[in-house]
Amino acid sequence: MFKPMYCALPFIATLVLTAGSVAAQDTPPMAVYAAASASTFEAMIDKVSQADVVFVGEEHDNGPGHEAELAILTALVGKNARTALSMEMFERDVQLVLDEYLSGAITESAFLQASRPWPNYKTDYRPMVELCREHGLPVVAANAPRRYVNIVSRKGQPALQDLPRMSRSYLTPLPYSMELPKGYDDALNAVLGEAHGGGATSTPTTSQGSAAPAMPSLDNMKQAQALWDSTMADSIVRFTRGHRGVHVMQVNGSMHSDHGFGIVDRLRHAAPRLKIAVVTIRPDAKYPNTDTSDFADLADFVVVTPVGAEHAKQ
Repeated sequence: MFKPMYCALPFIATLVLTAGSVAAQDTPPMAVYAAASASTFEAMIDKVSQADVVFVGEEHDNGPGHEAELAILTALVGKNARTALSMEMFERDVQLVLDEYLSGAITESAFLQASRPWPNYKTDYRPMVELCREHGLPVVAANAPRRYVNIVSRKGQPALQDLPRMSRSYLTPLPYSMELPKGYDDALNAVLGEAHGGGATSTPTTSQGSAAPAMPSLDNMKQAQALWDSTMADSIVRFTRGHRGVHVMQVNGSMHSDHGFGIVDRLRHAAPRLKIAVVTIRPDAKYPNTDTSDFADLADFVVVTPVGAEHAKQ
């Protein structure tokens, strides 16, 4: 069952932001639902702007969904200039590079060369980063470096203990819990199990008949997903504890936050007094005639958009 927003966490430091006013923009095509009931963009912003952390779950390849994200961020900054953007799309070890770009110390081309942006960065995520850069707002590189997630998918979580201390500093504290909510565990079994042919564990072969690299086990794949979730939750906790009164909008794939699972569940355990809101963005080929029957427990608000062209899949 999805749980609503929580009470506020006392912060321990203060960040003075220099953000100016943010101009309102035309809201792109979308339909907003509170649970399964029709709502409005304005009502959603009024509600979620009261949270310390707002999760916005997306489909990575849906262009109209990214337009909706930019509209949400713009509206939240308009409500509260003390807002930060936290992103799955940047990994912790590029935070310094991201900060250098936001401060104007390095050029955009140098930033892009060093920060390993996603293939659809320029079309889908750059507008949000540039909004933050223009108004002096922090951007948090929240995710675990992919190379360490790959270790877990191949060898399991214990292999992370062999990393140097500096490498482990880019991750959530180890070991991280694998006690998953049942609904999330069931969803991961269904989604990740498909990669195993419904759970098959045979070793594939190449066209030449030699053994191909073995498919990661289902258990290791779930541990890798948990590393993403745990590290992003830990990144948010670290930021909020160091920046008193700054609200956070966290952008991630919807599976990481739908139903209050994934990152949301781990953030609740790590910082139970934080006030949290969850928005999920869904493309729908039948928009605006959307079936809302499964929206009730999905998020605080569900934003439905038309289906757009795929820019780049992750």
